[in-house]
Amino acid sequence: MFGLPGQGQASFQWPRQLVFGSTEVGTAGYSLLVAWSSEFSNATGVQVRVSPGSTPTITGWLLEGRVDFTSAPLTVLVEALDGEPGYRPGPLRIVYPAILTPWGLMVRGDSPYRRVQDIGPGVRIAWPPFSYFHRILDGLLACRGLSREQVRLVPVANYNANSRAIAEGSAELAFTSPVSDVNIEVEGNPRGIRWLSIPTPQEDRTCLQQWQRAYPLLRLIRPADIGVQSARGVRMFVIPSVYYSRADVSEELVYHLVKWLDENHKVYREKHSLARFQSIESLRFIVENMGVPLHRGTVRYLKEKGLWTEQMAQKQETAERLVDQYTALYQRASALAKARRIPTDPANEAWQKFWNDLLKENRVPRFSQAWRP
Repeated sequence: MFGLPGQGQASFQWPRQLVFGSTEVGTAGYSLLVAWSSEFSNATGVQVRVSPGSTPTITGWLLEGRVDFTSAPLTVLVEALDGEPGYRPGPLRIVYPAILTPWGLMVRGDSPYRRVQDIGPGVRIAWPPFSYFHRILDGLLACRGLSREQVRLVPVANYNANSRAIAEGSAELAFTSPVSDVNIEVEGNPRGIRWLSIPTPQEDRTCLQQWQRAYPLLRLIRPADIGVQSARGVRMFVIPSVYYSRADVSEELVYHLVKWLDENHKVYREKHSLARFQSIESLRFIVENMGVPLHRGTVRYLKEKGLWTEQMAQKQETAERLVDQYTALYQRASALAKARRIPTDPANEAWQKFWNDLLKENRVPRFSQAWRP
């Protein structure tokens, strides 16, 4: 039994259910997905189920076919194609933007740190179990001429605990996003919070270059205009959050989902403070400024709207080919590892060593080194 067709999509039969993997409860991505999907269900009759989890977990669900789409930062593309612990490369494709998310450094309101340049030996840094956080924070340390051994890394269990460590005082510095629901809570602590501005090239070009060199998604920087009040106007990195699917997911389904999201933006725009970013304009911004592997259903819609350019087509071909090359390489490596009775669980240390050694021995750069978004 199928639901009622959406506006302008009378000939398309929606599936009875769509399952989305999402970042954890308490993140902006989760609350945004819940907000707009209720309007989508009302309009189409499709039951939408949202399953939250860590980004490695939901990415695994997507590649295994347990969910149809995921909502997560663009960092997931890098982590998965690099084969970071917990992740495995797969034919990921980007469907639509969710949020143009600001990310920055948060300290408690009574912290002595007021600029990035104030950070020195002994600082206590919240250290969540996410490899991209580690690489971004390693970039911060390189910017300051520090090593991990010169600071105190404070392990935290998850993304929410990463922020709460600042309010509790167990950590002095956390990398987080001001749009996350948890930071509304943290901002309300008696001492408040403060954000450190990313230095401009004029203020500290060497620091900025070292930081950006550590991770490929730190190129976009602008003052935050969303999120908690304490962050407004502070220069931060902008890392888009997007909806992913697999290359083999139906072109028709993705095309009609993108079409619905664009044509009905006014319907759900006011349902969440960040829904304004979930627009065709944000999609154009991402595609014009970054070479990302789009789903063919998304490409079809951009062509229909007259927004697809030759430059976009060239970027698409390069990104798609690169993603598929690393996916195929990972599959061959897995077969070779199995023949040698090496576990292929992406979180297994023996597998991680085998995968990274294979890249080095064959002089293959990591995806994050080969991809230039």
